[in-house]
Amino acid sequence: MNTELQTLKQKRLKWVDSNRENGFDEGINRLLTELYPDNAHFIYELLQNAEDPQATTVQFKLTDSSVEFTHNGKRLFSFKDVESITSIGNSTKRDDATSIGKFGVGFKAVFAYTNTPEIHSGNFHFRIRDLVVPDTKGVKQSASNQQQTNFSFPFDNPKKPAETAMQEIAKGLQALGDNTLLFLSHIRKIEYTLPDAAKGSLERIDQGNGRIDIRVCKPNGEANVSHWLHFQKDVDVTDEDGKTKICRIAIAYSLVEEANKKRLFRILRRNHYM
Repeated sequence: MNTELQTLKQKRLKWVDSNRENGFDEGINRLLTELYPDNAHFIYELLQNAEDPQATTVQFKLTDSSVEFTHNGKRLFSFKDVESITSIGNSTKRDDATSIGKFGVGFKAVFAYTNTPEIHSGNFHFRIRDLVVPDTKGVKQSASNQQQTNFSFPFDNPKKPAETAMQEIAKGLQALGDNTLLFLSHIRKIEYTLPDAAKGSLERIDQGNGRIDIRVCKPNGEANVSHWLHFQKDVDVTDEDGKTKICRIAIAYSLVEEANKKRLFRILRRNHYM
């Protein structure tokens, strides 16, 4: 473990020991892991974490005992990222008024399923213990593509049986709708594999002039394509500190061909009402 990481580990351990001494550890853990009513909400937090380094493709691999998440973001982890992801409320995104993860607590939702998430990105290979402690002991360097970032979440939270965790996450992945990709600027494809090796995916295809197609393929072989009209604009906003920032706003309309209206249009034209 490098000097910076060792120093950070010791600082975090002091915080953990102090919380335990005061009886705060259970309350803080419950507060952070139960922050969202949707148990599988961490799926969206992981997508947001992949969006920020401009990943275009993300992959979930679900097994009976864990789930892995991999993305091809352009930027790999730095020490500041390690410091941020192991902190509470001290995110590298806190100065970004447009970022969902600006308060640095969203990632903690994974602890509803795991006690020891593992991260491999660039030169950093570590697991997180006690919510905030980075630890490299026993962590092997990932054999995966070194230009990718990989998260591994073993189902070792005693409050969430592995079978329950697997079922909830499988349900969450299969529930990803076509609108999941609509308002992400960089991610174009989400792929996932279930424990029985069945695969599903969502893909965004930009057709130009604001036209977007979303192709959804379900593990059961069902596939459909939805069509959208998408508009976005950058505007100046003032944050709570009185600072002006650029915020991107977007809106999308579903394009649906209604057979009855199309048939009525043909009838009206045939009878010269139009």
